[in-house]
Amino acid sequence: MLKPYVHLMRRPGASAFFTAGILGRMPISMLGLGIVILIARETGSYGLAGAVSGVGVIAGALTGPIQGRLVDRFGQRTLLLAGSIVCTIALGFLLVAVRADAPIWVLYVLSFVAGGTRPQVGSFVRARWTHLLGRGRALQTAFALEAVGDEVVFVVGPVVVTALATQVSPYAALSAAGLLGLAGGIWLALLRASDPPGRGKAHGKEQAPLPWLSILLLSLIGLGLGATLGGAEVVTIAFTTEKGQAQLSGVVLAVWAFGSLLAGLWYGSVHWQAPVERRLLFGTMLLAITLAPLPWVNSVLLLGVVLFCCGLTIAPTMVAVTACVEEWVPPQRLTEAITWTVTGMLLGVAPGNALSGHAVDLWGPSTAYWVPFSFGIACALVAAVSTTFARPKTRFAHN
Repeated sequence: MLKPYVHLMRRPGASAFFTAGILGRMPISMLGLGIVILIARETGSYGLAGAVSGVGVIAGALTGPIQGRLVDRFGQRTLLLAGSIVCTIALGFLLVAVRADAPIWVLYVLSFVAGGTRPQVGSFVRARWTHLLGRGRALQTAFALEAVGDEVVFVVGPVVVTALATQVSPYAALSAAGLLGLAGGIWLALLRASDPPGRGKAHGKEQAPLPWLSILLLSLIGLGLGATLGGAEVVTIAFTTEKGQAQLSGVVLAVWAFGSLLAGLWYGSVHWQAPVERRLLFGTMLLAITLAPLPWVNSVLLLGVVLFCCGLTIAPTMVAVTACVEEWVPPQRLTEAITWTVTGMLLGVAPGNALSGHAVDLWGPSTAYWVPFSFGIACALVAAVSTTFARPKTRFAHN
C-alpha cells in the first residue's frame, strides 16, 4: 500500500516541500480549536468562541481565490513570506486583546486579519505536485498523499493544542499554532526549485475559461464538508467538557482524523476504475450515514468509535473533490480553481462553528450534533446534483 508513496517522495524536492507544507498547515487544525478553548474559558460562551473563530475562517475564504490567482500569475514566494508574517503578528495581537479583555469587535477584526492573510498552503503544495508530476495517475496518488498530510495535521494539531491549553495555557496553545505556521510558510517560500513559475499577465490573450457552474457546485460540496467538520469539532469539545473529560477532546478529534488518514492512504494506493464523480457521490453519502449516530452517543469512548468510522469517509471525499477540479479545469488556472473549493470549505467551517456553538448553548452537546449531521445531508444532496448535471464536457486529465 505504501509503495506508490515511496516513489513519490523520491522525486527531486518532493520530500522537502511536502514536509514544509505539513508544517505550514498546522494552524488549520490548531487556530480554530485554540480560539474556541481560549474564548470559551475566558467568557463562558461557546457561541462567541465559535463566532470569533468563524470570522477568521470567513476571511481566509474570501481571500483564498485572490491568493490563488496571484500565485498562478506571479509564483508563491512573496505571498508565502508576507502572508505568514502578517498572520502571525495579527494572531499575537489577538492574544493580547483577549488577555486585556478588549471589546468584542477588536477580537473580530484581529481574527479577520489573521485568517485573511494566512497563506493557503494546501492549495500551493498541490500546485507544486502538479508542476512536478504533470497530470495522470501519479498526481492522483499525490493528491491522496496530501489528504493524508491534512489528516496528519488534524491528528497532531488538536492533541498539541489541548495539551498546551490544559497543561500550560490556552495562550501558549495559540502561540504555538502561529509559530508553526510561520516556520512552515517561510520554509516553503525558500524552496524555489519546486515553485511553479508564475505565468504573468496574459499578453493580450484571454485567460482559459473556468467551468464556473461545476466549480460553484464543487465549492458548495466543500462548504458542506467544512460546516460538517467545523460543527462537529465544536460540539465534540463541548461534549467532552460536559462529561468531565475536557482533556480528551483533542484525543477524540485526533482519533477522528486518524480514521481519515488511514482511509486516505488506502484510497491513494488503489488504481480506481470508477469515475471520480461516482467516488465523490459515494463519499458524501457515506459521510452523512456515519454522522447519523452522533446525537445518540452517550459516552466519550463511544463518541471516539463513531468519529473514527466517520473519519474513514473524509479523506476519500476530499481527494475526489480535488480530483474533479484537476480533471475539469485548464492547467494554467489550477491553483485558482483549487482555492475556490478550499474557499467553500472554509466558508462552511464558519457557520458550522457558529451554529453548532449556539446549539450547544441552547440545547446541550448531544442535541447539537444534529447541526453537523444536517450539513452532511446537504453536502450529499449537492454532490448528487453536481455529479449528475454539472460535469463539463471538456476533460484535462484521466485517472
